[in-house]
Amino acid sequence: MNKIHKLMRGPAVLLLCLLLPLTSCDNDFGELNTDPQAATTLDAKFLLNYSINRAGSSRYESWRGNLIYTSQWAQQISGSWAPDNYNTTNEDWLSAYWNEAYGTYMRNIQNIIDTEEGTNVEAMAMIFKVLIMQRVTDMYGDIPYSEAFQGGNFPQPSYDTQEAIYGSFVSELRQAISQLSAGNGPDVGNFDPFYSGDIDSWKRFGNSMLLRVGLRMSEVNPSLAQQVVGEAISGGLLTETAVLQFDGSMPGGVVSSGIGSVFNDFGVGGGGFAFSDEMITRLQAANDPREAVMALQYNSDGSVNTSVGPGEYIGKVNGADITSIYDFAMPNHSVMVAYDSPIIFYSVAEAEFSRAEAIMRGWASGSAQDAYEAGVRAACKQLALYPRATEITDADIDALLAEDAVAWNDTDGMELINTQKWIALLFDGFEAYSNYRRTGFPDISPGLTSGESPNAVPRRMRYPISEDLTNKANYDAAVSRLSGGDVITAAVWWDAN
Repeated sequence: MNKIHKLMRGPAVLLLCLLLPLTSCDNDFGELNTDPQAATTLDAKFLLNYSINRAGSSRYESWRGNLIYTSQWAQQISGSWAPDNYNTTNEDWLSAYWNEAYGTYMRNIQNIIDTEEGTNVEAMAMIFKVLIMQRVTDMYGDIPYSEAFQGGNFPQPSYDTQEAIYGSFVSELRQAISQLSAGNGPDVGNFDPFYSGDIDSWKRFGNSMLLRVGLRMSEVNPSLAQQVVGEAISGGLLTETAVLQFDGSMPGGVVSSGIGSVFNDFGVGGGGFAFSDEMITRLQAANDPREAVMALQYNSDGSVNTSVGPGEYIGKVNGADITSIYDFAMPNHSVMVAYDSPIIFYSVAEAEFSRAEAIMRGWASGSAQDAYEAGVRAACKQLALYPRATEITDADIDALLAEDAVAWNDTDGMELINTQKWIALLFDGFEAYSNYRRTGFPDISPGLTSGESPNAVPRRMRYPISEDLTNKANYDAAVSRLSGGDVITAAVWWDAN
C-alpha cells in the first residue's frame, strides 16, 4: 500500500500548505534553535508523516548529502561532481544536509517530542530523531546537540563531543523502546508511512537503531558497544524493512522519490552519476543476479544501449576524468531510481548483517554464517520493493551464496559481512560511508585524485562555513579537537580503523 500517496490526497495536502513556512533553505545558524513550540500546533501525527516523507522525497539534500557526498565517498557510485575528486569547495552541497536536518527535520520532530511527552508518537519521533542526527554527527563529527533545538535558550549552542552524543543516542533509544506500548496516546495509524502505527514493528525499528549505534562504537568503546548490541539483539530486530513507498504521480513532488528526482528531472544522464567500478566489479566477480536488476547502460538519447549487458558493464573509476557518462553502467532508471522507487531507511538485510558481525565478535549467540546468508537473501529479496524489478529467485540466491566471492568462510567473515552490507546499502550513502570508515570494508581503492585527501578516502565532511561566522567560539572549540583542523582528512571519534 502506498501510504504516502493515500495521505497526500487528503489531510496531508493541507499539512504541506501549512508547513511551507517551515521548509525554507535558510542557512543561518539561528535554525538550530528555532523554537519548536512556536513553529506549529499541528497534530503530531501530521508532523511525523511530514518529517519522514520529507526525508525521502526531498531532492535537495538527497542529491547533495546522500549522492554527491556520502555515496561517492563510499564509492558505490561515481560522477562528475567535485566531491568525487575529494574537493569540497561548494558550500551549498557541503552544508545541505546540516541545514535541512537542523532547520526542517528537527524543528518538526522536536515539536512532537516537546508536546507529546510519554506517548507512542513521541517515542517514534525520538527513534527518527536518532536516525537523522546520527547521520549528521557521522558526517561532520562533534555537533550541537544537547543545547540545540531549544528555541532561544541557547542562541549559540555548544558542540557536544561525538562520544557524548552517542551516549545520548543510547539513552534516547532505550527510552523510546520502553515507552512504546499499546494504547499509549493517540493512534497514528496510516499517518505512519513505515508501519501504520504498529507498535511491535516500531520496537524492532528502535532495537535495530540501537544495534546500528552500538556497532558504530565497536572500535573505540568495545565494552559499551557489546552491551548495547546485545541488548538490541535480545530485544528483537526488524522483520519488515523501514521503507518509504511512492507512487510517483507528482514527479519532483511529495509523492516522488528524492533520489528518483535527481536521476530523472534532467534527462537520463542529467544526474551525472554512474555506478562505481568498485560496485560493478564486485557484482560481476560473484555473477551476482542483482547486476541485471540494478544496472543498465544508456545512450545519450535516453534509450537503452542493448549492445552490452550484465557481465559486460563497466563502472566509472572514482575521481577519473571521463569523456562521457554514457560509457558506464548507470542505475536502472525505470526500476532503481524512478520517481516511484522506494527510499529504504533501514532494511532487514542490514539488521541481519549487523547481527552476523555481532556473532563474529562474540557479542551475540547463534551462527554468523546463518545470519550472513539471511542478510544476503534479504538483500536480494528487497529489490522486489522496487517497481518493475525482475524477481531474484531462491535458486538465484542459492547460486550466489555458492560463488567463491560470496561463499561463507570464518577467516574472511568480517570482510564478507561488511562487503555484502555495502552492496545492500546502495542509495543509503550515509550508512554505507560510515560503515566503511568503521570497518575498512569493502577494501576499496581511493579515487584517482589528489584533491583535499590525497590517496585516501575522506574521513569526514567540513563544517558549513556559516558555523565559523555565527557560532565561532563553539565552532573553534570543536575544530580544536580535530586532528589537523576542519579538514576532510580528520577522523571522527568512532573512526579508529
